[in-house]
Amino acid sequence: MSEQVNLNATNREVEGKSSSRQLRRSGSVPAVIYGGEKDPIRISILEKDIAKAAEIPGFATQILNINISGEEQNVIVKEIQRHPATQRVLHADLQRVNPDTKISISVPVRFLNEDNCMGVKMHGGAISRLINDIDITCLASNLPEYLEVDIAELDVGDSIFLSALNLPEGVEIPSLALGEDRDQAVVSITEAKVLDVEPEVVELEGEEGEAEDAEGDSGDSSESEEESSE
Repeated sequence: MSEQVNLNATNREVEGKSSSRQLRRSGSVPAVIYGGEKDPIRISILEKDIAKAAEIPGFATQILNINISGEEQNVIVKEIQRHPATQRVLHADLQRVNPDTKISISVPVRFLNEDNCMGVKMHGGAISRLINDIDITCLASNLPEYLEVDIAELDVGDSIFLSALNLPEGVEIPSLALGEDRDQAVVSITEAKVLDVEPEVVELEGEEGEAEDAEGDSGDSSESEEESSE
């Protein structure tokens, strides 16, 4: 599991674009905490703190501890808005949770034994990763950092579908309840593509020279024969 993320925040009473811009200029990021039985609250977090926390593996798929003037709240990240060019954090939407809160969240897929996959090692296949993040529902206390998919035994032509995943206790994939057509392949082993490349014909300099010499010799021979006949 990733290390627990703790962030300090302060309440902000003023909202609006001008207030948010002023916060960012001062080195803070505006954020909102909502959900649960409490009203939404507007807060600000130091940009350097949230930027550093966002680099921790599993940051977006774990329960964060937010300290607001001595009051702690457990939240999960629902959305982080970033600047399209600089990738600086511009705004954060945080959902308030407790261990018994049922949440919906997208978690990454971690593929195991890629180097030992039978279809790749034995038959020269290629791994086709079709889904990298999966939407799940679970209690906050059962939130996994990622879902593991072991591909060691897959051969060329084999696939692993959503319905075949070994999910942690209490974790569900809601899309599977919508019908069999929503059961998508997560990973497949395909035949490696072989590109047909026509060999390049390289004309050697010597061959052209020999051809010219041969033509020259033929011409000299004809001239000699003509002189002899005269």
